[in-house]
Amino acid sequence: MRFYKKPTFKLKKEEIKQIAEIKDTFWKFGYSSQLRWFENLKNVFKDDLHFFLKKNKKIIGYVQIGKRKYKLNSNFKNYYLFRTLIISKKERNKKMADKIMIEVSKFINKKKKPCFLLCKKNLVKFYLHYDWSKISKKKFKIEDHKSSLIAMIYNQKKNEFTKIKKFFYNK
Repeated sequence: MRFYKKPTFKLKKEEIKQIAEIKDTFWKFGYSSQLRWFENLKNVFKDDLHFFLKKNKKIIGYVQIGKRKYKLNSNFKNYYLFRTLIISKKERNKKMADKIMIEVSKFINKKKKPCFLLCKKNLVKFYLHYDWSKISKKKFKIEDHKSSLIAMIYNQKKNEFTKIKKFFYNK
């Protein structure tokens, strides 16, 4: 098994196909829909990073991280948007997500930027285990994306917890 980290523009066509395949095992929109989502420049920027595990040349675990903007008071700052953590069905319950989360955490800590994600209620405990924190709905707003999911943040500066942040998915 080998771990990879690549920007979008360096992904091979076969890797993009495998990412679409693995995503479709969980989000049942169809393989073609997954490819279109991936190719939409609002979803996947050319410099977004793709962290993945390969076993026998096949992607078995994946997450996308992209640099985006948030507004705090009147200042724009960078953060990382965490998207699409998925492990292949055959490899679930084998600590593969743990391997990816450790690498992502190292990357985020090295960059010294916060990382933001949206997740379903049943995943909150998983992310809390990796030192993510829930954000009250009163403390953030997503300016260009609608969602009723739970927001979580990692690597957040303590003094910014009390201020309202405006996140952008497409900036």
